[in-house]
Amino acid sequence: MRTIITSENFAAVWMVVIFVYRFQMLEAREKDWYRTASMYQVYTRSFKDTNGDGVGDIKGVHEKLDYIQKVGFDTIWIQTLFKSPMKDMGYDISDFMAVDPLFGTMEELKKLIDDIHTRGMKVIVDFVPNHTSDESEWFEKSINKIEPYTDFYVWANPNGSDPETQLPLPPNNWLSVFGDSMWEWNEKRQQFYLHQFSISQPDLNYRNPKVKDAMKNVLRFWLDFGVDGFRVDAIAHLVEDALLRDNPWRSPEKTGKRDFYDQIPKYSSLQEETYQVTHEWRSMLDEYEDKGLGVRIMTFEMYDDLDVTRKFFGNETYKIMHFPLNVRTFLPMHMKNATDTSDTIRDYIELMPSVGVPSWIMSNHDISRMATRSFPEFSVPGFMIALLLPGVVSIYYGEEICMQQMLLRKDQLRDASKKIEKLNPGHSLRDPCRTPMQWDDSPNAGFTKESVMPWLPVNPNYFRVNVARQLQDPQSHLKTFMRLMELRKSAVIMDGQLEMCAPTPWLLVFQRSLRNQASAMIVVVVNMGTEIEAVSLGNCSMKVPREMEVHTASENSGFKIGDKFTIGKSSSLQPDRPKLRPKSGVVLTLFTSSSNGCLTSVPCLLVLIISTITSMTYQHPFLAH
Repeated sequence: MRTIITSENFAAVWMVVIFVYRFQMLEAREKDWYRTASMYQVYTRSFKDTNGDGVGDIKGVHEKLDYIQKVGFDTIWIQTLFKSPMKDMGYDISDFMAVDPLFGTMEELKKLIDDIHTRGMKVIVDFVPNHTSDESEWFEKSINKIEPYTDFYVWANPNGSDPETQLPLPPNNWLSVFGDSMWEWNEKRQQFYLHQFSISQPDLNYRNPKVKDAMKNVLRFWLDFGVDGFRVDAIAHLVEDALLRDNPWRSPEKTGKRDFYDQIPKYSSLQEETYQVTHEWRSMLDEYEDKGLGVRIMTFEMYDDLDVTRKFFGNETYKIMHFPLNVRTFLPMHMKNATDTSDTIRDYIELMPSVGVPSWIMSNHDISRMATRSFPEFSVPGFMIALLLPGVVSIYYGEEICMQQMLLRKDQLRDASKKIEKLNPGHSLRDPCRTPMQWDDSPNAGFTKESVMPWLPVNPNYFRVNVARQLQDPQSHLKTFMRLMELRKSAVIMDGQLEMCAPTPWLLVFQRSLRNQASAMIVVVVNMGTEIEAVSLGNCSMKVPREMEVHTASENSGFKIGDKFTIGKSSSLQPDRPKLRPKSGVVLTLFTSSSNGCLTSVPCLLVLIISTITSMTYQHPFLAH
């Protein structure tokens, strides 16, 4: 009997193929969830206070899960939860396996994690492996040489004594990040201990196998508790030179008081053993995936040059981090103009090894907010760049509503670093970027009760910059951000190639596209300058349709959703080029404004199947050639 293939049969077969493909695609998405994660950084003590003590807590994060999910985030990074004397806002940990009562209980944290997972979201927490609190039981036992803690920390004998005071001299010239010597004398033990940060944060000794085992147990504890991964703090400082050799000076001729940034930390950071320790952590995380317990990840905050970042990725047989929290791109030194920005982004993406994933972060709890260090008007264009580039994005709480920093009086400062003038390049005192989240226009911005004094003052602009107000305004910063987040979920952004150029020193243009589908294209145009820019591609090689539609526009751009936008190759062929106002941006598409850009349609899925096969010929996983 002869089988007759009708159009209906053919369509049915294709529907099965599409269903199977889509199922496999969703499975792959779950396996590689971190590669396109949209992460929300919650600084717990500043997010939402539910018990009236003026400090944010776990229940406050739980209360706002609906909001976080509604905005479009799929991953939450929860900070500073662990038991601590709070001399450095929780980064001086006395017990790695306990929640500080200031924030809540272990039961509350478990319920929060479970509810995050119920929503199909992921959660990562801080891991602070470099040091403990000086009030840790480990440190007390180390002072008293009680085994196995005798060598849990970096102890060293004095380098003689001062001829005048007869006081013991530090072992070498190393200077701490918080200023002054990296060494503190302990009278009881009659030795110096190392502290890369404050004297209340003694450094652990990773040349001791027992320390490495103890910290692996910390990781296992939280993995078994249910977290999906870790943001690893201060990774560059993990291991020091075994011989404790002096660091060289950047300017040997300089006289007077010197600080951390006057030294080249050749012997006090980024030692080879650091890569070995972190590789062992990665291997342990991968064991959970091998056992069918899901992909568990770790990310490092990176301020270092690109070669260091690449080294921390490892390779196919020696994996380390899953992705960095790349702070460099959006620092002023790398965003001087469109040309610099384009070069910085391209250089960063091109360094990605096969196991690498790029990431984009504009601010965090240590860096001044984007809306403060740049023009507030540039906040939305900044998000157009960060959200629509390939890879991971991490958004600091409040950035989605354009929260800014505020000036604080000296008596209002709570930061452990308040006695020094600087921390890291691009840094300032950290309290101004940690003020409470602005939820509404009620007293204390809805962060805590009216009668309560919050741990830091609320920015006085809360009456107009707050979540409740912006949710009601379709043109608000928050609604624009949510529109970009929805576009970020499209196949074009998730899987598309990137092409970028700077046709003028101040005009940044980049394109995301799916191969073999001409309509699946998104173009971002940003004016980074302080003057109006007429838009054309100039000498850029990218091919862009002459006319596209405005999908999203920053309020200051002069354009609105649905406007037609014509891009030419040169000014001579197009005298009436569209003009972008200073510090503004537009996102252009070929599909309608209401479309999410090729997510679920049958034709699109067919193209995705073809694209998936043909994309294997690309020379780079992100950049188009």
